[in-house]
Amino acid sequence: MSENASRFECIMEPNGRWMVWDKKLDLPAQFSTLALIGMGHHEAISLCDLLNETDTADVRQNLAS
Repeated sequence: MSENASRFECIMEPNGRWMVWDKKLDLPAQFSTLALIGMGHHEAISLCDLLNETDTADVRQNLAS
C-alpha cells in the first residue's frame, strides 16, 4: 500500500448495510472494541474518514520522531 493510499474504506455488505474495512489488517475495522459493521452509509463514511485522518496523523507523528 502506498503512502498516499487510505488504509480504511467503506464496503457495502450483502445485506445492504455498510462496514469499514481495514486494508492493512484485511479485516473489518474496529473502534475501541466495536467492529465497524452493519452501519448506515453516512455513519460508515464518517467513521472511515475519521480513522483515515487518525491513521495519517499517526504516520506523520512517527516520521517526525
